[in-house]
Amino acid sequence: MNFLQLLFGLQILNLFQVSSSPLSRGSIVGGQDAQDGEWPWMARLRTNGVYSSCGGSLISSRWILTAAHCLENTSVVKVSLGALQLVKTPEYQGSAKRIITHENYTQFTGGFDIGLVELEDKVSFSQRISPVNLPSCSENISPGLQCWATGWGNIRENVSLEYPYTLQEVQIPIVDNQQCNQMYNCIIRPDMMCAGFYWGGKDTCQGDSGGPLVFKKGDDWVQAGIVSFGRGCAEPNSPGVYTRVSSFRDWIQTKSGV
Repeated sequence: MNFLQLLFGLQILNLFQVSSSPLSRGSIVGGQDAQDGEWPWMARLRTNGVYSSCGGSLISSRWILTAAHCLENTSVVKVSLGALQLVKTPEYQGSAKRIITHENYTQFTGGFDIGLVELEDKVSFSQRISPVNLPSCSENISPGLQCWATGWGNIRENVSLEYPYTLQEVQIPIVDNQQCNQMYNCIIRPDMMCAGFYWGGKDTCQGDSGGPLVFKKGDDWVQAGIVSFGRGCAEPNSPGVYTRVSSFRDWIQTKSGV
């Protein structure tokens, strides 16, 4: 590793320390309770790794899309689908058959924060369980586009979601990458995207990394991003940072066939 890579890695780690939970985002600040069956692709992942609870999205009857950091140093992934409140038994519970993280992902270089989980058992679709659409490689996701993020984690930094742990949702706009890069001291890569408000107030937070950021296109919902990292939760000039799914459309197809 050369000096510039080390410096960049230290900058990344420092940013994660400010977040108080390195790469553990995806829960909701300034949001509201979701409705039953409103986000039928929303998955909850439980692992034996550093990030014991993460979010994810169902993209086919056998595959879950999530963040690479959620799958680091883990050999066990349990997946729940069709859940609204965590106190209730989800419609589907299963285990991972295969875990795939992007070959270029490391915390020291940033980017490539994407992973896939193949389920042991095929999922049966229902009103509460169905896959989200993936964007094309050339999908135009422009600044200002209104998106929705969902998750079960903290409602403020270091403040947990309260019983009965109802899935939260929040609407946030896409932020221009160049402007986001200025706020984050030049660590935002082209395969990343930012979403939130310059004045803060609404954001993803600690507790559910890997969750989806989606937008409505006609009658369909399309996944724009994967919750990756951020600086605090809903702070001014600190929008959430997401993996740009369109940048990895070919990779997803190659690894999963989806």
